[in-house]
Amino acid sequence: MHLLDPVRRGPARPHLVTAAYHTPNGPLHLGHIGGPFLSADVVARHLETLGHPVARISATDSHESYLLMAARRAGVTPEAVATRYHDAALDALTGLGMHQDAWPDMHRDPYRGLYHERSHATVEDLERRGRLVRETEKLLHSPATGQGLVGAFVQGRCPACGSGAAGSSCESCGLWFGPADLLDARPVLPEDGPAGTRAVTSVFLTGDPRWFSGEEAARRFPPGYAELLEKYVAHNGRRIRLNHPLGWGVPWRGGAPGDVHLSYGTGTYAAFSVLRDLYRDTGPGGRDAFARDTDVVTIATGGYDATLPWMFVLAFMDDATDWQPHQHHLMNRFLLLNGEKFSTSRGHVIWAHDYLRAGLPVDPLRGYLASLSDAGRESDFRTAEFADWTSRVLAGRWDPAIRRALRDGTDDTAPVPASFTAEAVAALTATADALRPPATSPRAALAVLDDWITRAAPGLAPGEPATWLAVLAVLAQPLMPTLAAELWQALGAPGSPSLAAPLPTQVVTPGAYHGLPAVPRPSVESLLPPAPTA
Repeated sequence: MHLLDPVRRGPARPHLVTAAYHTPNGPLHLGHIGGPFLSADVVARHLETLGHPVARISATDSHESYLLMAARRAGVTPEAVATRYHDAALDALTGLGMHQDAWPDMHRDPYRGLYHERSHATVEDLERRGRLVRETEKLLHSPATGQGLVGAFVQGRCPACGSGAAGSSCESCGLWFGPADLLDARPVLPEDGPAGTRAVTSVFLTGDPRWFSGEEAARRFPPGYAELLEKYVAHNGRRIRLNHPLGWGVPWRGGAPGDVHLSYGTGTYAAFSVLRDLYRDTGPGGRDAFARDTDVVTIATGGYDATLPWMFVLAFMDDATDWQPHQHHLMNRFLLLNGEKFSTSRGHVIWAHDYLRAGLPVDPLRGYLASLSDAGRESDFRTAEFADWTSRVLAGRWDPAIRRALRDGTDDTAPVPASFTAEAVAALTATADALRPPATSPRAALAVLDDWITRAAPGLAPGEPATWLAVLAVLAQPLMPTLAAELWQALGAPGSPSLAAPLPTQVVTPGAYHGLPAVPRPSVESLLPPAPTA
């Protein structure tokens, strides 16, 4: 049975998937995993089931202010922090089945020199094109330590909604603003106080209204997210800051001591440029994934607080540029942990590496996180609910249906009913629709998978069990790849679950399926941080 054509609806096209732009200031926690990293892996795996060649090329943002903050608090160099957590993130992603074809660290060779070169060249090019403006403004600094109080080093209240905010962004309303706009600004670290002010020269990129607009953002981001850019423009105008006095990062040529490229300005674009080169070197046919006439589909993922930095790349565009930013952006709202926001600084987390070291199964975690994935609202990882879901749904309902189909399909030689084929196409098409960017929804794809298993609850007719398992393997591959691989092996099929070849129609080695384990509540709750003592 060959179902590719009615599901894919077009020829195979090369794809590039870029997962987040992670700041390696600490280990990855399940909030990171359940947002941009899961979305990137799910969509990449789904595209591969449809026969599309996919490259996964991402990077870490080693020059962000929170990395310098982590270094100062630990009493180590920022280089040491960047190296440690860049490598640790890759280990965690690999353990969770989210491999990367390239994972460059912009502060280490061979990428460091190229990243610096691209940062400087970008500014020189924008200067020639008359795209830069300079302003003198007074920003906070610490006379005691010499630290520029920007980014992670300053806190106060959002100028728009009044909520507590740090640096230049508000997690409550999503607004980004200038460091001088923060209300009741004060240092985060006691040793940086009392704060003073000093005059600095700030450089801004003026955005082309035809590109740096809500209309352009709406074409590349999920519904509703363009409002963040419109709010930004209303507060800041069509311009983005390119430098700040952080003291850690790529030095700004001709700037004062401590003046560096802003990570979310030229830093993002320079890293994006390096990824462009990497794809040319590793992708099919040496294509330029970001040329305006490219046939490569480019997809980036990020959390809600990363939306505007991704949109800022649009500001670099004008009629003189020969490239385009990522065509699609898959975004996630914040994931809570038992009712409170995941927080590295407060230790309110479950670390991905702790989950892996405990030997707990990966597929149930991926499946539950997919059920929470939502671009439109916050969701909550409830440890008790997670354990209940794995017991009630996976072990209690899915596993018996799969075992029954493996048993009934072993000696089944009846033809597949035509009505069953139509149902299979409908389920596979529903998953393709759920995972089509930019309104991609792993949660909707998991619902299709659950419906397909529910389809087998009354029992399967002769000729159906093996094909039902094959479709199940393809549906599960993006979300729960261990389950998918075991079913594919049980059907005697080579490679990974895919529609690129006819689906297998016979159960060959039912013992290849090892079951869907429940995750005991005490096992996962043992990974929570200790409760604070009175």
